[in-house]
Amino acid sequence: MGTVKIMRSKLRQKTLAIFLLICLLYSLVSVEVNGFDPSPESSCFIAYDKIIQDGMDYVRIQQNVYKTYSEHLISLEKWYNLHPFITYASLIGTSITIKFIDGSYTVLINPDLSKPNYLRDFIYTPIHKRYKGDRNTTAVILNPAEHMYGHYQCKRIISIFLRQDYSLEYLANKAVNLNYIRSNLSVDIIFINTHAGYFDIDGDQQADTVVIATGEFWTNETEEKYSFDYQHNFIVKGLVGNQAFVAFTPAFIEYYYSERAFPDSLVFMATCYALYDSSMAEKFLDAGARVYMGWSNNTVFWINSRTSVLTFRLLSYGLTIQQVCRLIRSGGFYNWLLHSKLVYNGDGDYRIP
Repeated sequence: MGTVKIMRSKLRQKTLAIFLLICLLYSLVSVEVNGFDPSPESSCFIAYDKIIQDGMDYVRIQQNVYKTYSEHLISLEKWYNLHPFITYASLIGTSITIKFIDGSYTVLINPDLSKPNYLRDFIYTPIHKRYKGDRNTTAVILNPAEHMYGHYQCKRIISIFLRQDYSLEYLANKAVNLNYIRSNLSVDIIFINTHAGYFDIDGDQQADTVVIATGEFWTNETEEKYSFDYQHNFIVKGLVGNQAFVAFTPAFIEYYYSERAFPDSLVFMATCYALYDSSMAEKFLDAGARVYMGWSNNTVFWINSRTSVLTFRLLSYGLTIQQVCRLIRSGGFYNWLLHSKLVYNGDGDYRIP
């Protein structure tokens, strides 16, 4: 009788052990199936804007008066690279490309690391004006950054064109949206005064393309509104200060402006880094532009404004693009310190019509 009890007891222990083993194996399978997958395909929620702002706030708090702006940018890049939701952050010049684990990108263009002024309230009214001339020559003047830098230079450039009897359009702020840029640049002269930066698509710390900011805000609906452009990297989120804008890449120009879409045009991209490399210039030239000009490095906005007016005044006197660039060179002391010059790609013998 005692032997039977012992055997039953051992049988219960074995049964319990088998049951516990089955439960353990089931729990492991459940964890594997339902656990967090940190791959880019994960559907986890990412607070993009908050992550970017947290990094900038951290650097602002840690700022040392003895460090340069470049050193603060390096600190900001390191902070982003340590974040678990960021695949990589790549600093090139004064632009930081951020790729999140879901595959989306944000490009910080000259990030403002000074303490934010919450009382600052920009007037951001969209402006669209048309001026009719008698000649068959056309110009488009786009000023997405009017709310930041004013319209001093654009008013004077408009006056130069009107004296030459051009027909032209002037757009500022939110009026310079993606839909306008997609189909309205086939003119003789294109002048764009805005922000630009670099887009590092693969995280190799090398600039792949120049990106140009429009005046259109990047919102929660942008990816859906421009889903085709977003999926093909025709556009990217560009952060200027604390505001996100839609920025276009060279692929955008290549796709929407087929060969010879620009009628021997002059393209003056009055931005930082417009011609640090030729990625944007090549797409305009391939599509029919005669010459593309802009700054080779960073630029100070008041020098950019003054030299933009001077450029068109000299061109109106009959000088060639090459002559104008040789005369202006850096345009001022601060641009000289930044090793930035007004340069061009294309036909240096071009004269405005």
